[in-house]
Amino acid sequence: MKLSHLITLSFAITALAGCQQVSESSYAQMQKTLAKPAQHKQMVGYCSNRMGDKPLKYRQNLAVVTGTSIENMPTTFCKRISQALASGKLTREDVNESSKGNLTPMVLKVIQGR
Repeated sequence: MKLSHLITLSFAITALAGCQQVSESSYAQMQKTLAKPAQHKQMVGYCSNRMGDKPLKYRQNLAVVTGTSIENMPTTFCKRISQALASGKLTREDVNESSKGNLTPMVLKVIQGR
């Protein structure tokens, strides 16, 4: 995976974690990147590692929302988010609202697997 693609994906993950806005061009690039199975798999692995490094309480809370065990939460969460980003189910606006701390109904549905 090109470094620029990994950086774009990192922005999306970071934005969903509440840290940064995603531009229209970054969002479009991310969708193209996630459409490629190998890169999609790499992104899920990267995201899962980051989520697995979060504090235990954070992971416990997110496991409840995702409806999974603490052990399975990172992979489940990241697969759901990446698939929703790739398909356009999660919009750039959803990502940017999440970065402001405003969890949109669609982001919550995606995390819950609905």
